[in-house]
Amino acid sequence: MAKKGHLTVLAGSMFAGKTTKLITLYRVFTKNGYKTLCFKAEGAEVKDRKGKTNSHDERNLPVTFIENNKPQLILKIVKKERPDKVLIDSAQFFPDKATKKVVFKLLDQGIDVVVNGLLYDYRRKYFRLMHELFDLADERMELFAICERCGARAKNTERVAGGTKRLEATSKAKYIAVCTRHHKIYKG
Repeated sequence: MAKKGHLTVLAGSMFAGKTTKLITLYRVFTKNGYKTLCFKAEGAEVKDRKGKTNSHDERNLPVTFIENNKPQLILKIVKKERPDKVLIDSAQFFPDKATKKVVFKLLDQGIDVVVNGLLYDYRRKYFRLMHELFDLADERMELFAICERCGARAKNTERVAGGTKRLEATSKAKYIAVCTRHHKIYKG
């Protein structure tokens, strides 16, 4: 029987260091000789899939952009590239059911998977995919930011400007990290 892959989930609010941790893992994996592919959801149709994503502290990670409604494209790329490890940045932008299917197919192929994403939106409603993967993970890391209002541990993302859609690109909306006591729901 083939070895099953290991699932690691990095979760938390914005500004908690999720992408920074993913970048660190990528560097460690590649330095140790593991072929590692990184994927990130992209809202529009993607012409040139290769690119970089940046963490809030301006470090970058080479990624392959995938249309957010087509996570199954990850499987096609993985079949061709045959990596040891797959990293998925900001998984909450992908659809729940299809993404879970992709993750479990990768694990069944013996590929280690690291997923990062938000546990809650700016209204403090949970992202189902992230909670389900977090509960099923072999390794879980819940990361926290620092509240911009009081300096306490911040596990919430608060929208302070922009639209009211659940998922909004950060270029259109502005967010901060806050503790539960200081969290306010943006009304637009």
